[in-house]
Amino acid sequence: MIEREVKIRVSDLAALRPRLEAMGATRTGEEHEINHILDTADGSLQRRSEVLRVRRAGKSTFTWKGIAADQDPYGHKAREELEVEIVADGAETLLAILGKLGYNEVIRYTKHRETWRWQSVEIALDRLDFGNFIEIEGEAAIIQDALHRLQLDGEPIEQHSYPELQRVMQLERERAQ
Repeated sequence: MIEREVKIRVSDLAALRPRLEAMGATRTGEEHEINHILDTADGSLQRRSEVLRVRRAGKSTFTWKGIAADQDPYGHKAREELEVEIVADGAETLLAILGKLGYNEVIRYTKHRETWRWQSVEIALDRLDFGNFIEIEGEAAIIQDALHRLQLDGEPIEQHSYPELQRVMQLERERAQ
């Protein structure tokens, strides 16, 4: 499966809710996530720009993300993504198994996510330690329409992933100490 998404840093998530409602989007859920990013001791996945993630939330998942493909004309990120749901108590066991295979946690970040649906796209309002973001995932033209309706089509697209932004925040904290 190819994941196509756009991520934009926003200052006020609350200001987006009335816009989502006005365009007919439906709020589908809210959850607190703990995301475990895994890699080998030599960082082979990061060097190849791949991601291996175990996400613990209401529904836990195990995800592999491939290298981001060339961006489309809109600047949306597209990459291959394979994901499987994990049984409720299986995340810790899976992390232990992956550790035995040489994949250990290198980054952990938490996220509070509020999810909305509009047409065929999923819209997420994300609050993390390093900022607030809106993510829109789906077909390119519908993503663009959603950005326009949300009055975000002129805003800069965040090119970095959440794990990359978490790494930057950790480095900044270490330098400040």
